[in-house]
Amino acid sequence: MSKVTELETLLKKDIMIELEESIEDLVSKVKKKNNDKALKEELKYMRDVQAYFDDVLVDIDKKILTEDDAEEILDALQDMKIENQEI
Repeated sequence: MSKVTELETLLKKDIMIELEESIEDLVSKVKKKNNDKALKEELKYMRDVQAYFDDVLVDIDKKILTEDDAEEILDALQDMKIENQEI
């Protein structure tokens, strides 16, 4: 499987779903604690991440994402996964 295909599958079947759930949860929390600046910043960050991955998916659909770029993104995602497991 190519790295681009692997990345596309991971994004569509895992990451984007988790991001959407996290964003919905954060929106709910912000509604309850409207003055919580940290929650608002986290929500903005998650929306920025979602927008970035939306752009990656567009690049995949346009067939302009290279194998090297896909591999770099996959490596970064793996590093993030490891960091989250250590916490």
